Amino acid sequence: FGSAAYNRKKMNRVSCLVPGVMAQTGMESAEIVRGVVKETKPDLVVAVDALAAMETKRICTTIQVTDTGIQPGSGVGNHRAGLTRETLGVPVIAVGIPMVVYASTIVRDALKDILAQGSTEEAAEAMAERLSKGALREMVVTPRSIDELVAHLADTLALAINIALQPSFTARELSFRLH
Repeated sequence: FGSAAYNRKKMNRVSCLVPGVMAQTGMESAEIVRGVVKETKPDLVVAVDALAAMETKRICTTIQVTDTGIQPGSGVGNHRAGLTRETLGVPVIAVGIPMVVYASTIVRDALKDILAQGSTEEAAEAMAERLSKGALREMVVTPRSIDELVAHLADTLALAINIALQPSFTARELSFRLH
């Protein structure tokens, strides 16, 4: 796959924007995206965000795709303005990957394992209630290997999005151009 073959194929126009988080920019992601959408008038927006997992086994193992948009920060109680068809005026495909979990979810999952080994449900629920109060309830946890996991998932997601948006190219041609 050389540059001559690459130039003969038709590529769809695709733009990429990394608005950052409000703490970095001082602006809501939705404000930034809304301004870019207003100026560039895209056919659709693909919004990618990290999610808070509801089960520890879902961390970095699941990719959620919806056509309803995304509510940044909602999984960790930090509700931000949404990126939806209603707020942007174009369809929004939301792609989310669970990357964090509440410590209380880890406790709940551990107690499910204890129940599976024969403890009573009442004892496990009482322990879960005690452990999920206070600091544990608000603590958000991520795997130690998150940097490697994010790099791998970013490559996987980039290739999948490029395959969807550039149908005149094969996956092999696109993966060759990934880095």
